Amino acid sequence: MSDRFEPLVSIIIPAYRAEETIAAAIKSIQAQTYSNWEVAIGSDDKVDYLALLSRQGIQEAKLKQAYTGGCGTGEAPARNVAAAIAEGQILANLDADDAYEPNRLAELVPLAIEYGAAIDNTGVYNTDLVLYKRPFGDRTTVTFATPDDILKPRVPFFPVFRREFLGTGWTKVPFAADVLFNLELLSRLEKVAIHPQPLYQYYKRDNSITQSATAFETAELAYEQILSLLDSGKLELTADIRNAAREEFAQNLILNRLFRKYMQDGRCQNLEEFLDMTENGHAQWLKQELESVTV
Repeated sequence: MSDRFEPLVSIIIPAYRAEETIAAAIKSIQAQTYSNWEVAIGSDDKVDYLALLSRQGIQEAKLKQAYTGGCGTGEAPARNVAAAIAEGQILANLDADDAYEPNRLAELVPLAIEYGAAIDNTGVYNTDLVLYKRPFGDRTTVTFATPDDILKPRVPFFPVFRREFLGTGWTKVPFAADVLFNLELLSRLEKVAIHPQPLYQYYKRDNSITQSATAFETAELAYEQILSLLDSGKLELTADIRNAAREEFAQNLILNRLFRKYMQDGRCQNLEEFLDMTENGHAQWLKQELESVTV
């Protein structure tokens, strides 16, 4: 793709306690084969990440930063303040502890221009930094997302999309704010393209929600808030997508109760392990156990 055909891409990075990882995230952007980009960091811990990166030898004119004004307010406020200072015609997401493959923007930007938004087959890396799963293991060509594609894998997707489809941004919830945003994005568009390759490197860290000791409490609160938002009509969703989300998050609430029981019985060590062993809660053998859970 020639420079003159490259619209500016603003890469939005929410940052909270990201001192140890953000440099690697930025370096993966600097390594992109697509050259016309900027980075907008949303600091959610009052850290001056531009100064921190400069001290680490990254003095990049394409970086800018905004602050949420708080500490640990959540990914949604951090993304929203970053989006507010972003100038690109195209927006993209990257968490401060993840990375892009070098050709990610070159592959996804043309799809976003054509269809409005694109995601890829998120590569999930375990705590040993080994790629161990993708949500769409059998896809080899570009396909288009359904609500189930967004909801059922229980893997985050990081869209590249045209600015006019940003809407009001990300909704603040304790968990799964990315899922809600992607559902709203799908509601605004006829098609969200899915690239078959794992161009996004999503790292499971020891301090991530699905690995933490408080995963049950965080997920419980999030699912209750999300169901309330769905029931009150506060999310910009089509009727079909709203119904699919209502069904899935109600099931996730039940599944989360079963996860707590598995933890208490010593059958799993964290939420990520539970999701892997139960096929994200959709394993056929799990149905009888789920029916016994009281909500």
